[in-house]
Amino acid sequence: MGLERGRPNFKDATPVVQRAPGAPPSLGERLVGDLFILAGQSNMDGCGKLVDCERPSPMVRCFYYDDRWGIAEDPLCRYNEAVDPVHWGLDVTSENREQWAQFDRDFRVAGAGLGVRFGKEIFRRHGVPVGLLACSHGGTSLDQWSPDLAHLDGKSLYGSMLRRVRAVGGKAAACLWYQGESDANAEAAPLFREKLGKLIRALRRDLGQPELPFLQVQLGPFYGEPADAFPEWNCVQTEQIAIEGDLPNVATVAAIDLELSDAIHIGTVGEKTLGVRLAHLASRLVYGDTTCEIGPRFAGAAVSEDRRTVEVRFASVNGALTPRAGFPGFSLEADGQAIPLPERKVRGPSTVALHLREPLPQAAVLWHGRGYNPAVGLRDRAGLPVPVFGPVELG
Repeated sequence: MGLERGRPNFKDATPVVQRAPGAPPSLGERLVGDLFILAGQSNMDGCGKLVDCERPSPMVRCFYYDDRWGIAEDPLCRYNEAVDPVHWGLDVTSENREQWAQFDRDFRVAGAGLGVRFGKEIFRRHGVPVGLLACSHGGTSLDQWSPDLAHLDGKSLYGSMLRRVRAVGGKAAACLWYQGESDANAEAAPLFREKLGKLIRALRRDLGQPELPFLQVQLGPFYGEPADAFPEWNCVQTEQIAIEGDLPNVATVAAIDLELSDAIHIGTVGEKTLGVRLAHLASRLVYGDTTCEIGPRFAGAAVSEDRRTVEVRFASVNGALTPRAGFPGFSLEADGQAIPLPERKVRGPSTVALHLREPLPQAAVLWHGRGYNPAVGLRDRAGLPVPVFGPVELG
């Protein structure tokens, strides 16, 4: 049983060669463009149903797990075809790997991700061919991604990622990262920010790129019950935003408004949306387009003198917040009791006014997107949502 049966027929397997900083792209015999690492866990793999997937483009290539270049086509991630054994299934050996890989090709029904749409959006915006380096692995924690395991080479996730980047020239335009679900627990969540910062610093050091952009996705919704049973989910989400202030060239896009294909994975349409959102961040951090803001970020809150209005200010907004009224997502609480918010309006381009029926109690806190699967609806004109944040103490 050979792997060629069922393999996509890539008519042009030309690799993408990372261009020098500032050099123009080339569309000659070799695609000289930009290489992007795709790393993290299953939502970076892509778990959307393989229906209405993003159509491939000859300007977007993938360095697949088997160390072969091809036109990027979902699914990008086929673990059992990997050169590096860290990606193989538990029952997979070098002797039976080919049979397991063929089984995956015969029966796979999910695997639509964000990579193809991201690459096409980069080419549309900047005219640069894109190479995607698939390195993610579902269900993995930051401990499993630890740079301390780099010495294990292809038997560790970090070591495999380094080897694969070096195999295609040793440099990347950015790392795209979607991970955190496996760390959203009482033991791991308090250390999430420290461990993620360590990984970012190590990757930049080991690639010799101290300013390598790191573009991540904030955890999306989860169909858990009850909605606030595991506050560590919100803890990881807030830490993902907080790390932007710890390190340069780190930016985050929200996914909390996207529909799932199952209890925890972003669906096919949502993955395409994330590809566009990450390309927007790359436009700023990789290509220097300062007209692209990273999306709404909480900048402060003030309570009116009569304590019946809370004004929430945002920075980094593209254009203005929308819609102007009626959007869900914000919540207030005092002494464990939810406070009704009968009216929510946008004032000016970047301020939200939350109007209360009664004066706000002392020691109240503000959230946006609290819980596993909150209703949210506020975005800027680039389509970037207000991310999950909180609790913010209002006094």
